[in-house]
Amino acid sequence: MAITVRNKALEERIKRIGRRRGLGPTAVITWAVETADNMPADTLPPEEVDRRLKALDEITQRIRATITDADRTAMKAIEDDMYDEFGLPK
Repeated sequence: MAITVRNKALEERIKRIGRRRGLGPTAVITWAVETADNMPADTLPPEEVDRRLKALDEITQRIRATITDADRTAMKAIEDDMYDEFGLPK
């Protein structure tokens, strides 16, 4: 599939980047697409982050309220069997 750029300003930017990097137009576009593709997705708005943290905190509080001392002792024993003193798997 051929792609035609019908934007003179963008063509000039591609050429300028190519001159600075010693690349042709296809290589510049390949580099730009690969760079964009490897970038993390957009970040969440702060309100959404706060909402999710609050929901997670509520879940954590409910779990903590149901765990007994016997449960904690059993979980500690399991962890001690699985991990060494440095926290690495045995």
